[in-house]
Amino acid sequence: MSKSVERILTTWSIDGTGPLTRSIAEVSTTGWIDPDASHWAIESFIPIETSALLKYLRQSAASEANWSRLDSVFDRAVATITDYVDDLSAKRQNQFSDQYHELDPDSDCKVPASLESESPEPPIDNLIELVETTIKDAGYSKLTQEEIERCVGVASHWGVPMSANFELFRHLSVYARGDVVGRRCHRNLRHLYRLEMVDVAIYQRLVVIFQLTEDHERGELLPANKVHLRIFKNIPKQDVDMLLPGTKIKLSGFDHAKVLVPSLSGWLFSLQKISRFVLVTLALAAYYSTALVIGLILAAIGYGVKSFFGYFQTKNRYLLNLTRNLYFQKLDTNAGAGLQLVGQARRQLLNEAILAFFAILTETEPISQRRLRRKCERLIREAVEVEIDFPAERVVEVLTTLQLVQVMDEGRLLVNQSLLASSTE
Repeated sequence: MSKSVERILTTWSIDGTGPLTRSIAEVSTTGWIDPDASHWAIESFIPIETSALLKYLRQSAASEANWSRLDSVFDRAVATITDYVDDLSAKRQNQFSDQYHELDPDSDCKVPASLESESPEPPIDNLIELVETTIKDAGYSKLTQEEIERCVGVASHWGVPMSANFELFRHLSVYARGDVVGRRCHRNLRHLYRLEMVDVAIYQRLVVIFQLTEDHERGELLPANKVHLRIFKNIPKQDVDMLLPGTKIKLSGFDHAKVLVPSLSGWLFSLQKISRFVLVTLALAAYYSTALVIGLILAAIGYGVKSFFGYFQTKNRYLLNLTRNLYFQKLDTNAGAGLQLVGQARRQLLNEAILAFFAILTETEPISQRRLRRKCERLIREAVEVEIDFPAERVVEVLTTLQLVQVMDEGRLLVNQSLLASSTE
């Protein structure tokens, strides 16, 4: 952490009016997120590790009179759920590895020449469907085309304005999770260019999946016959377009003015000096008229060259800012990104099933799906102070498939009686 950020954290409060007393969950060059940061949207993602969730649930139920009998039932159910989710995750991981090795831009394996003509076209559609199903199970939501295009041409204070060519993509999907309010340092001219903390709407995790219509090379070769995966962290919502290939830096009118105005004013100032000299020495001006014209032309060329390099200097400054942002905010790419998503989906599915079974187990009578959803959402809110949208229907289907829960009259849910009976033996 830089000294300037440390100074702000120790002297500023979250609202900028007093000492900072709360702990900071994330601090980095990309900003930080307060533990109780506000959320722009309610999501299905459960932001807690499975081991911590198990400890919390057992701790919250320890005071109940009959928990000593139900604890063993809970343990067996957790083991059953874990085995099921692990099998599903292993199957997904194997499917991803089998389908992606031919579509991985970073693969270092080769196909024997005698097999190149026999190898079928890689199943791109099957792979994308597998990846997107895994992403949704991990608690991500898909951004619409309108939401993506809304970011083009605009940028946050920390981003770079870009222009995008969507015709370059054969397939493009962007998924986000953790739509929260983050905090970043910003220098404001109105406050004498002093560092201050400002709120910024960010996505804590962002996944980009794309395939191109043709090979593209701009700093990095992106082949069209491959599928590209990217995972980023703490991306301002206005800067999503920065993560897309084929984008170009879009200089504002103010940037163009900063480049052209000094050169134009310098050339005009030189013209004024030469004209004044000509008025004083008219006789010499007639003799040296050719030299004066050549001098004006050379001055114009010189200032034109200066403007040209000033333009590229401004553009390179934006490129440096873009590269620095992506360096610190990129988490993984391609095969590594796919395997990381499988792990995230595993944790989310485990948390959902364990939470739902605990909620049903601790009820004294059958519970409806609506009440189950509300109870699970309340448990997470009490645990980590985050509102979630619990997918009760999907989780109930898993629990009934595993025969941990049975459906009673009017769709009410109850723990399988065989589990309860075995705990009393």
